[in-house]
Amino acid sequence: MWLFSQKIDLFGLFLPVWLSWIVCFLLPKSVLDQTTPLWVWVLVVMCIDVSHVWSTIFRTYLDKEEFKNHKKMLVITPILVFLGLSVIAFFSVLWFWRVMAYLALHHFIKQQYGFLVLYQIKNGEFIKKNEKQIKWFSDKNILYFSMLYPVFFWHLAEKREFQWFYMGDFWHFLGYTKFYTSFLNNYWIYFHILYWIIILYWLYNELFSKNFQKNQKIALGKIFWVMTTAINWFLGIVYFNADITFTLTNVIAHGLPYMILLFFYVEKKKYNSPPAKPPSPQRGSKFKEGVKSAFISMKNLILMLIFVLLLGFLEEYCWDWWINRQKTEFFSYFLIYPSELIQNSYIKAMCFGLLAMPQVAHYIIDGYIWRNNKKNPHLREIIFGGK
Repeated sequence: MWLFSQKIDLFGLFLPVWLSWIVCFLLPKSVLDQTTPLWVWVLVVMCIDVSHVWSTIFRTYLDKEEFKNHKKMLVITPILVFLGLSVIAFFSVLWFWRVMAYLALHHFIKQQYGFLVLYQIKNGEFIKKNEKQIKWFSDKNILYFSMLYPVFFWHLAEKREFQWFYMGDFWHFLGYTKFYTSFLNNYWIYFHILYWIIILYWLYNELFSKNFQKNQKIALGKIFWVMTTAINWFLGIVYFNADITFTLTNVIAHGLPYMILLFFYVEKKKYNSPPAKPPSPQRGSKFKEGVKSAFISMKNLILMLIFVLLLGFLEEYCWDWWINRQKTEFFSYFLIYPSELIQNSYIKAMCFGLLAMPQVAHYIIDGYIWRNNKKNPHLREIIFGGK
């Protein structure tokens, strides 16, 4: 048993990411040299990245119990985020996107670690504040290393042909001296080799040394998660140098697992809630109830997807209507633009703050709603079966 189930984990969390690698390797150079095509942006950025942000509302604002448990945080966070981002955008658009990029980076890294912790708890191997957790080759250290090394490479290597949100949002330190540039260009290959030696040593320890010593089953789900993260970040940032490959590897590995976790939680919570009136026992009722429950869950899943896709569409439409007009080819098929681009600096800054608020609020709120504490009383039961 992995996190949800072997089938859900394999086909929901891992296979989409692995398939994205195959797509990246099959793409011709003529495509890699271009910016992300519009249809890829629609399917990947709008339908996965932006929509997964909105899916958080089913775990918070649209759930009476959850909203009550986190009411103060859920009310104050969007207000403070809106005000802070609006002020930054008023003084500097570049710094607005720079803050957004580093917040997103932190969020993406923390989500990968969050899933790792879930796997560790599921495997019964997560020991808080234990000496084993501070070893150089601990699961936590290797996971962080697998992501931070590509990020450092991004900051120090020759120009990357992609950005997180906005050209120049990440600082780039290359080019201060000729010696510095020459040194890194000549030695990156050795750093890459060392990177993989460290990660493969951890893998060897998980597959052989560690499990032979303790006579434990191999934690395949955790191993797949760490190795998929390492390969994905290395391919998306280091190996490939293209906007489309970064988009595919970055978004799919982040957005899909989150939506699966959230929808699983929401539906499991409904299923675990006792009915107001227990059904009377009937012959064949278990089978009928199972079919009915599966049908209701599928219907709920479709409705939630439609809802978050609609919200993601409206958010991106407002970005295009008020701020940039970069996707008119797509949005003009569905809606008109009632006015020209916003020019007033005060109103424009508030639009930046308003449109980015759901995303940054999602970053902050996520740090509270997935904590195993009294404010999330159903988390352990739903995710770990009451362990």
